Amino acid sequence: MQKILLKENLNELIKTWIKKYEIIAPVKESKISRFKKINSPNEIYDCLLTDIPAKTHFMPEGETLLEHKDKKTIEIEGKIKKTILFGLRKCDLNAIQVVDKVMFDKNYINKRKNTTLVGFFCENPDKYCFCNSMELQDFYDLYFYPQGKNYIISIGSKKGEELVKHLPELKKEIKIPNPKNFKKLNTLDIEKYYRDERWKADVRKCLSCTACTAYCPTCNCFDIKELINSDIKTIQSKRFHSSCMSKNFSLVAGGKSFRDSRTSRFKHFVFHKVLYFKKQKGRPMCIGCGRCLRVCPTKIDWVNTINKMNRKPLFNFSRFSFKKLKETNK
Repeated sequence: MQKILLKENLNELIKTWIKKYEIIAPVKESKISRFKKINSPNEIYDCLLTDIPAKTHFMPEGETLLEHKDKKTIEIEGKIKKTILFGLRKCDLNAIQVVDKVMFDKNYINKRKNTTLVGFFCENPDKYCFCNSMELQDFYDLYFYPQGKNYIISIGSKKGEELVKHLPELKKEIKIPNPKNFKKLNTLDIEKYYRDERWKADVRKCLSCTACTAYCPTCNCFDIKELINSDIKTIQSKRFHSSCMSKNFSLVAGGKSFRDSRTSRFKHFVFHKVLYFKKQKGRPMCIGCGRCLRVCPTKIDWVNTINKMNRKPLFNFSRFSFKKLKETNK
């Protein structure tokens, strides 16, 4: 089902939502765009893609999960209001779908159940975006597509339908195209390039600063730290974001790190995004937003590296079998 709305009436629609829901939308603070609660549609920052993704709404840094006091442990779920997450692009909508496949704790699930996802079509492509290469799906409660003076609103759920039930229905539905991209990622036969020597050029530039995972909307690894309150009687278990690009991420007792080298960490990050997760869950973990490319201080472009490998594959003598060659020539 699709509804229609005059663009000039969008702010009025948002105002009606604010009366019943908590609205989380893109805002700009200190030159950084992020999703944050708004009290007026005038606070919304019209940007192609926020710097900080929407995962902070579902997994806020330092969130308290458990509280230990007087030999009792209490699960902290918090008060969760009905929320509209507004202004999500197709890549960020798919990022939420990806994280839904792996996050099962009560805090996350309760936030998801109480959050309505409202997406917006990307009219102008971002120079780092390659979302069309990552098998994106239609995943939303509402999705706004601009057409002339109007917005065509696609409805993806009952939650979404409730928000626009008073709007007129479109007589003939239209097919919404995929956003355009400047970049493409060719993942064909990527598995055979794991040992390719050309990864070294990217690895040499990597600082293990973890910016790529911090800004990635699908990176969801975390540590739990036990922090003692000032009353010295209460201990809180808090969740903090972690990163597989850090040397300490795979550190175990005895001082052994299973991914001690930057090379192993870098390749794991890339292959988990485009290959391993797809084998396990049926779709790539990467949603092609390009944030990791944008924030990298040394401008590593692993997308370009993979494309080069596919254009000019190097012969790998270590896998060459002279025995098979002799058998073929018989």
